[in-house]
Amino acid sequence: MKTSKSKKSSGQLEEIGGYKALPVHFADSDAPHFVYFKAHKPKKEDVLLPANRTLFMFNLPADATELSIRRLLKGTARVVQVLFHDVIGRDVIKTSALEARLTASLANDSKDEDTKPVMRTQLLGSGASAHVVVLEEQELANVLNMKSARREWPLGDPASDPLAYHGLSRYIYEYRAARPPIEMLKQDVDGYMAKFEEAQYERERLLAQQRNVPDADGFITVIRSGRKSTNTDGTITVTAATANGIKSAEAKKKDVQFGNMYRFQMRERKRDQLAELRKKFDEDKEKIARMRQNRHFRPY
Repeated sequence: MKTSKSKKSSGQLEEIGGYKALPVHFADSDAPHFVYFKAHKPKKEDVLLPANRTLFMFNLPADATELSIRRLLKGTARVVQVLFHDVIGRDVIKTSALEARLTASLANDSKDEDTKPVMRTQLLGSGASAHVVVLEEQELANVLNMKSARREWPLGDPASDPLAYHGLSRYIYEYRAARPPIEMLKQDVDGYMAKFEEAQYERERLLAQQRNVPDADGFITVIRSGRKSTNTDGTITVTAATANGIKSAEAKKKDVQFGNMYRFQMRERKRDQLAELRKKFDEDKEKIARMRQNRHFRPY
């Protein structure tokens, strides 16, 4: 890899293979961690990643977030969005558009919902990369011309930013966030059921208003209701039964009432059934005997 180093007096960042090497320091280590970046140059126009406002960065720390990158570039560029690659468990660059559509859909479906989803901290793979889109073209030039200076890797405050949790605190936060207290859960469920019942009541009220209201031609629209069938005037409906249905019901009723009224009738019916079975058995036996004589009987 071709390496070109600028002079120390110039104060410019070291450049390696076309990438600027930005050293960042962690609070618990004196050794710097190098983040490499350069201007993004796509082969074709991309609306999501504009060529003149997009920065490509790699070798990001595993706990890098959009907020930490915003703080890292604060005063140099205003970050519009950050699209991470190599996120453990998913590829953000491929799913960002889908997530945006899902978020818009959820916002339209429940505009009055104040409950926010549980925020889960993301972890990047080793040497992870990201595309960073800045607000203006000049800001991209400002980042590429950053001066060499000591920069601390920004760590968020867990009190205001849940994504700032690290280590054991991170897992404790996610565990508690996924298992809210019973009182909070009950409050959310009660609120949801209250809204549901209110919506159901409003629906029934609108349906009731539509009943008994004739249209322009004087006809009254029949509306299906999930409850007990009623006429448009609120009375119970009387449905007409078909002739075949009545005859079938009467026949079944007579069979139940008179068919097994006496025990001797049941015995006679069973005796007739057994006689019919014996007769059929004898006929089959004679048929098999004739087939044996003609040598057409092959049981296997």
